[in-house]
Amino acid sequence: MTSRDLAIGLDIGGTKMKCGVVDINGSVIGEPREVPTNARGPREKIVAGILDLLNGALSDVPENRLRGIGIGCSGPLDIVNGVILKCNTLPTMHNYPLKHIVELTTCKQVRMNNDANAMMLGEAVWGAGRGRSSILGITLGTGIGCAFIDKGKIWEGRTGNSGEIWQSPYRDGVIEDYVSGPALARMYKAMTGMELTGKEVAERALSGEEAALDVFAQFADGLVFALAWTLNTVDPDAVILGGSVVNSADLFLSRVRTLLPKYLSEEAAQHIDILTAGLGNNAGFMGAAALMFED
Repeated sequence: MTSRDLAIGLDIGGTKMKCGVVDINGSVIGEPREVPTNARGPREKIVAGILDLLNGALSDVPENRLRGIGIGCSGPLDIVNGVILKCNTLPTMHNYPLKHIVELTTCKQVRMNNDANAMMLGEAVWGAGRGRSSILGITLGTGIGCAFIDKGKIWEGRTGNSGEIWQSPYRDGVIEDYVSGPALARMYKAMTGMELTGKEVAERALSGEEAALDVFAQFADGLVFALAWTLNTVDPDAVILGGSVVNSADLFLSRVRTLLPKYLSEEAAQHIDILTAGLGNNAGFMGAAALMFED
């Protein structure tokens, strides 16, 4: 009898959706597929995109080797029932029973969790956190996400919403207003009056533009604030930073590493490692696939 050693992983973010096949050892099988989320479009089109990605992946997997489908999705979620709740980054998908629809359509077992939880589970099992007893994960993309993985298990909390730090208060708003890809664009516009994407702000910062560099300094300060509170609470072995904004880590990580120890206990500050995700651009769907291999 063939071992069910493959899983399909689907990562659903506010900007893009990516899907791929992963084996139990963390190797990606075949070519991952990616499409824009079109998050503000009709939910029917978003769901159609999800099912197209999954059907494409299913066609690549022998039936007798597939363990199931893991989905990592922007939250908050009802994890038990696989329902997208009131998610700011997926405004047309509120209260949508995605897990049920995917199971009904594909006739496969589905596990669904917050995208930050899934990504960091993958990092704990196969990536930068491998061999660590506990990791605190922060994802920096369309929003900010947080996850705590302890001894290979996701800490979900009573309602499954552990790590939803995006709405925590910071300055004159919430932390996501200052620490996310859109936050870079918002702060740059407030400073210069120009509308650029977060990626374009990063490009200007790399060229030495003062305004863009100041935006990344503010970004780093906000990230330090978020890390200080979370690290002082859970005291993990390491911090892993993931998500698209980490591609610009050279613009903020040094400042974070310099400032953060001032806000931690002396013992914690001496031992904490701040790492970037090791699974690269595949971290999201690989983490989703890892949900199917979680004991």
